[in-house]
Amino acid sequence: MISSRKDRENFCSPEGPCYTGAYADGTPRFNGEISVVSWNIKFALAVETAIAELEGTRQLREADIMLLQEMDEDGVDAIARALGLDYVYFPATVRARTGRKFGNAVLSRWHLSGGAKLLLPHESPRTGERRIAARAHVHLGDRKLVAYSVHTETFALSAEKRYEQFRALVDDIASEEREHVLVGGDFNTIKSKNIKELEERFREAGLTRVSAGAEPTIRAGFLGFTLDHIFTRSMEGLENAVFTGTEASDHFPLWQRLRLR
Repeated sequence: MISSRKDRENFCSPEGPCYTGAYADGTPRFNGEISVVSWNIKFALAVETAIAELEGTRQLREADIMLLQEMDEDGVDAIARALGLDYVYFPATVRARTGRKFGNAVLSRWHLSGGAKLLLPHESPRTGERRIAARAHVHLGDRKLVAYSVHTETFALSAEKRYEQFRALVDDIASEEREHVLVGGDFNTIKSKNIKELEERFREAGLTRVSAGAEPTIRAGFLGFTLDHIFTRSMEGLENAVFTGTEASDHFPLWQRLRLR
């Protein structure tokens, strides 16, 4: 199902469209730890630069799972091919300004299954666009975790409706039977109180913000903001970082090392 008007086109069906690719070279041995990168690559306009930056930094290059936002299908495929990752990608909309698809992806060194799109409630009052979460199961040997790549609406949407987007995500997580859950993405949390409210809602589903301390994830002049986060259930956060020297996006790549409990 497609919802459209002159200034945008939304993909409102939970079934898709869906894009997948398989570039992982074999199945790596799982030793109990994984590393994750969450990155909003600003409309996927500088994918080649993003690839160079990912390949040029060891922690980013060797990440086991990547959660990407503001991507189109060609950009996701190029990054997956360059880094040797499998992926599932769901667009949420076609942006009027670029005429390109705009959505989220989960990429992994391990096999992915169960790819699905969670349509978050409410359109943007400015553009009429919808936001989503992309979900996939990551097979870690005999274990399996559920990974979400999330992009919630900006403050153009009222606080009440933004919290309803968080609630829809928490409800979906609660419906998952998997013990290990990974959630990362751009939550557009401008103020510290917004982060605390987000943490409270995720706590209801047993998730903790493990990326605390790796901030800010975006700068505007002399000001820094933490818009991007990684939450987990039944995983211990070991170390994290943001990599500020990027020219591919206004967001910084957020890196996190985890140990499964």
